[in-house]
Amino acid sequence: MAIQRWDPVRDLVELQNRLNRMFEDVLSRSDGSGDGIAAGWHPPVDLHEEPNRYVLRVDLPGVTADEVDIQIENGMLRLRGERGVDESETRENHMRVERPHGPFSVQVALPPSVDAQRVRASHRNGVVEVELPKRQHDPPNRIDITPR
Repeated sequence: MAIQRWDPVRDLVELQNRLNRMFEDVLSRSDGSGDGIAAGWHPPVDLHEEPNRYVLRVDLPGVTADEVDIQIENGMLRLRGERGVDESETRENHMRVERPHGPFSVQVALPPSVDAQRVRASHRNGVVEVELPKRQHDPPNRIDITPR
């Protein structure tokens, strides 16, 4: 058996890490108000602009298309749903759990140039893609001046 020198700083750092994990676990199960309502989780999101559209991509592995609700209201796009727990697995058998489950929500403020009537969404390989077309602007109307 090897003799290891006691290092109080190492023990304090380990204690701090344990407390941080405990607080993160508790806070991830509540909205911070103390009423126990689950706040959910936030999936990774990419948003980029192309010449005539914006594209929003949301990583949602394990979530089917019919488990996702997308709405546009008052200039906000809201994407909501819930990833359930695999009922075939018991919590006692888990050695590590990092993938979030439960309700999720994404909100994005839309620029005024988005044509909300033409928004389309698709789901492929665990990624929801929302296409946000830009409004078609009419070219400037040139007005000729007639001399009097």
